[in-house]
Amino acid sequence: MNGSTACKRMAFKDFHTAPGLTETDEDRRRKRSLIGGDLALRRQHGKPVQFNGRWILDPIFRDDDLQSLRQFCQQQANSELAVEVGFQLGEFAVEYCVERPVSRLVGFEVRKHFCEETDALLQSCGIESARLCLADARTILPEILEPGTLDHLYVFFPDPWWKPRHVRKRLVSADFLADAAVWLRPGGRFLLKTDVQAYAQWAHALLMSNPMFTTQILADRHAGLPWTLRERRCELHGHPTWAIEAVRNEIVTRRQDFLVD
Repeated sequence: MNGSTACKRMAFKDFHTAPGLTETDEDRRRKRSLIGGDLALRRQHGKPVQFNGRWILDPIFRDDDLQSLRQFCQQQANSELAVEVGFQLGEFAVEYCVERPVSRLVGFEVRKHFCEETDALLQSCGIESARLCLADARTILPEILEPGTLDHLYVFFPDPWWKPRHVRKRLVSADFLADAAVWLRPGGRFLLKTDVQAYAQWAHALLMSNPMFTTQILADRHAGLPWTLRERRCELHGHPTWAIEAVRNEIVTRRQDFLVD
């Protein structure tokens, strides 16, 4: 995650999407960035993954799981909805649910063994307020969330994808933030954590350029939340971390009105 010194010195101008893309080119770029490829093609030609777990859902290939997720994400009185993208071994997810028993958490992970290990941890703690999705969040969130219904969107220690040809794989992008502004309620929070200073600066600038968010780098790098395993390791080895908070502003009706160029 920290990257080599050479990677940290790479020019940031190489990390931005080239201007002047046509709509067709933009659609293709977004599809290439998805883990596993285009959702429609996966559903047409792919096969479901076999896994063990009570709370693991496959909304790509199983319609019942997709409908279950939609119902789980429907607005409920006095119950916040949070999404964590890339929960890995699930330490944060479990502690979050323990501390907030009336909240609901949807976690996304693309690695089956992480889903199965986190599911086992949830069951051992008796937690029933979380759902684990074996899918790229960017493909499924538009299908399960109604506009303005998400309270918290957490992205912790994402891969910075240093190489210019890999920039399109970055989760945090103008496209993703435009979608997040639709999903989050007014006052809802997008929170990014990273242990790479250059990536924190880049992401902060990207968030600052989106008028739908009020953005700041938090003095409390843990943001008042349970620590992730990554944070514990950084603390142990003396590596700094950064937490960037973006709070959703006024109501938006059209995504294209605030998509950052």
